[in-house]
Amino acid sequence: MARIRRMFTFSNVIAVIALFLALGGSVYAAAKINGKQIKPKSIPGNRIKPATLTGKQVKAQSLTGKQIVGSSLTGVNASSLASVQYAVATVPLPETPLGGPGTTATATCPPGTKVIGGGATVSNEAEDFINDGAPSSDRTGWTATGFALTEGTSMTITAICTVVAASTG
Repeated sequence: MARIRRMFTFSNVIAVIALFLALGGSVYAAAKINGKQIKPKSIPGNRIKPATLTGKQVKAQSLTGKQIVGSSLTGVNASSLASVQYAVATVPLPETPLGGPGTTATATCPPGTKVIGGGATVSNEAEDFINDGAPSSDRTGWTATGFALTEGTSMTITAICTVVAASTG
């Protein structure tokens, strides 16, 4: 009992009261502050957690292609998505020695269109593989590199293309 009395010093009592006031204040703030009380433009974008905003919470026409997926959609508008075209290229895959170079090929978009996506497959998935695939540097097609461990196989590259409003790259 004497030990407990020694702990009830003036400074300990004040510290405990201050602790409860501090904790209670943040709990009160968390319960009472909502989005209407936050000043517009006072929260920087890097403080918003990914995947926490819905489409209804984003102002219409406030996002550009760069903010959505980098510059891959620059110049693409909704009406051009109705004119999506597919370009396909199939190339033979010669047998690749271990550590040797793969076969790189490109499916080229029709004139006046740019690539917005793509992919590649191999005819023998058990023995062959695609190492990489990406838009070509000028965005006029999809380029992929494939490797074959057996003879007589092929790689098929598909580019998803559409007309762009203004070609920027």
